[in-house]
Amino acid sequence: MSRLLLLCAVALGSAGAYVLTAPAAPSRSRAAPLRMEEGVASLGLQETMPNQKSWMPKADDLALDNKKWYVVDAEGLRLGRMASEVAKILLGKHKASYTPGATMGDFVVITNCEKVIVTGKKAETKLYRRHSGRPGGMKVEVYKDLQQRIPERIVEKAVVGMLPKNSYGRELFRHLKVYKGAAHPHEAQTPEALTFGGLTSEPDSRVLDLQDPDAMFCATD
Repeated sequence: MSRLLLLCAVALGSAGAYVLTAPAAPSRSRAAPLRMEEGVASLGLQETMPNQKSWMPKADDLALDNKKWYVVDAEGLRLGRMASEVAKILLGKHKASYTPGATMGDFVVITNCEKVIVTGKKAETKLYRRHSGRPGGMKVEVYKDLQQRIPERIVEKAVVGMLPKNSYGRELFRHLKVYKGAAHPHEAQTPEALTFGGLTSEPDSRVLDLQDPDAMFCATD
């Protein structure tokens, strides 16, 4: 019995010694001072990526207040060629700072949209389709009929077809203003007149020769 009590006392003593001899916490004077990470002052390219040399647009480049306004008189202009030039301005491809996916383009105002022209037999054969979403709700309209009813829609559809088919393209489409007649409500923005040359406003200078050069060698009855 006495031997068992002696063993318990030794075990308790060793456990107590272990608790008492635990290493003490280091003093505050020797510990390194805690420092919080410094936040990035701005999201500029040089602060976040100092080794990156590629130019990226800043907030000032994308601000709507810093964008230019252009006005295009569509009288006598070809629909497709005018729409392609307008799409370039909306995308910003006329600038050296063009960046895909960024709204680097400018605003474009198109007037006299009812006087735009198409070549060939497109006025009678070009079709515009719309659907109400219900069974049998398909409506088909010829170019000349839609031009008399809603000429703005013809120009808008032509430009939309040359923009990206995503949210980026929908945002660029908001920078396009199309009006019937020569008047528009954007005089306060002082838009700059924009003209196009080449086949956009001039007729074809060369006529295709469709004659068969071997016709003289072919025997005819």
